[in-house]
Amino acid sequence: MSDSLPRIAVLGSFMQACCWRVDRLPRPGETLRAGDFSAEPAGKGLSVAVGCHRLGAAVDLVMAIGNDAPAGTLLEWLRREGLHARHIHRCAMPSGHGAGFIDAAGENQIVVHGGANAALSPREVARAAPDIAAAALLYAQLEIPLAAVQAGLALARSRGVPTVLNPSPWQTLPEEMLDCADVLVVNESEAQALLEDALSGEKEARPRRIVSALPALWRRWRGNWLVATLGAQGSMACHRDGTIHVAPAFPADPLKTLGAGDAFSAGLCWGLARGEDMAAALRAGNACGALSISRPGILAALPGRQELEALLRPAA
Repeated sequence: MSDSLPRIAVLGSFMQACCWRVDRLPRPGETLRAGDFSAEPAGKGLSVAVGCHRLGAAVDLVMAIGNDAPAGTLLEWLRREGLHARHIHRCAMPSGHGAGFIDAAGENQIVVHGGANAALSPREVARAAPDIAAAALLYAQLEIPLAAVQAGLALARSRGVPTVLNPSPWQTLPEEMLDCADVLVVNESEAQALLEDALSGEKEARPRRIVSALPALWRRWRGNWLVATLGAQGSMACHRDGTIHVAPAFPADPLKTLGAGDAFSAGLCWGLARGEDMAAALRAGNACGALSISRPGILAALPGRQELEALLRPAA
């Protein structure tokens, strides 16, 4: 493991997140009174980029935003955070927006409109080629066009840069995109779609069902690691050579579940980019997820390196 500053490239997405806290989630056609409201920058790629930066990585964020007030606020926020914006492209479209309801148990319902995220193209990705080539790892997700994701993964692969793909929001993945991903990070519903319903049944049996479905996955995917987050059961990683790591969840008193997956991905990518083995990277991901769900906000809830290391430190 290296103590030098790891460099991570992220194909990002920006969503202005508007969240309402309610006692319970609304039924169809029902109007509820919210107890609290918040609006803040979010987005799957943006959250992972900020999470990696907070942990101490040098982050190159490739992203498209609109020419509106939320985009201007975001750029000022990134400047204060210390993240450069040289690969953030502004366009005439509205920025992406998301609306979420969060109930008393922390469960949520979310609707998003991609907006300017649709403007990120292979051309913008190509402009970031020198920084992608210099990265220890490239992370991508699917809130941006598949053509941009494919371009970034293929570029990284051609330069020998390891790639991590979170296929969320879930879409059927083109074979050429799968072939450029070294690591796939999925939650339970995405794992079920990827493994063709192999996870149906009791949650407790899902790790075993994932393992039993792997031979079919390895036949159609040339990647190395499948990483699955399993909520209260923690996470697991399966290598095509048969190696399996299981990492239990850290205790947490959740205020919400929103953003937990992106916090996990930030911890995982930070660990892998530093040269840690997969078992250690899984623990870092679980710890980041636990810290993020225990406090309010999305970007504000992402932990720093000292917080992460304190949680990972063995008890005396």
